[in-house]
Amino acid sequence: MVDIYVYGEIGEDFWDDGSSTSASDFAKQLRDADGDDVTIHVNSVGGNVFDANTMSELVRSYKGRTTTSIEGLAASAASFFALTADTVVMNPSALLMIHNPYTACYGNADEMRRTADMLDKVRSTITGQYVRKTGMDDSEIEKMMDEETWLDASEALELGFVDSLSDAEPIAACLTKDALDRFKSAPDSLKGQLLGAGDTGASIKPSEPKAAEQGAAAGAEAAPRVVCINGTFLKL
Repeated sequence: MVDIYVYGEIGEDFWDDGSSTSASDFAKQLRDADGDDVTIHVNSVGGNVFDANTMSELVRSYKGRTTTSIEGLAASAASFFALTADTVVMNPSALLMIHNPYTACYGNADEMRRTADMLDKVRSTITGQYVRKTGMDDSEIEKMMDEETWLDASEALELGFVDSLSDAEPIAACLTKDALDRFKSAPDSLKGQLLGAGDTGASIKPSEPKAAEQGAAAGAEAAPRVVCINGTFLKL
């Protein structure tokens, strides 16, 4: 069994700090797995939809068995990417969020219209991925995306976004304040992770299994001992 960690944002790592996973990074890790069964650990606010689409197709075409473990958060582009494995398992304390794609655009009216048309096409592609996993109608998924819908693990299981819930202890969502500010209806529990985390402790790279192991050490009724601030895990 090979473990691959998609913790932090999806897309190119412009800061070169190891906090993002690009499609090329992910492709190399799958290639190195060489057909062995793979568990993909996801704790991500999302990111570049085109990288996430490429990563989804890489998972679908992988010759070994794939399992996604949603740990902490699978939001935006990370949510549809996480659903493409053969089996999708979700931590009971994790959240899954779906919404419409968005982008920034600069230019004249024609360029704005072309950008809007592109977003409509991307939305259709994303909708299809959710429909493929859940069996829900397009209109139901589109309504959820319009409303920026946040699902806890039980809701995600009931609606068919995931196949089962794990028995793992809580792991904090990996997010940044900038990412959180992009969401219009993030739950208070998620905001509280940033407000109460502090900035002390030894950092753990998101790609290291130790982050998940230490998250599992926290008591089920207590706040996790591992939090993720600005893409860095902190032991509290």
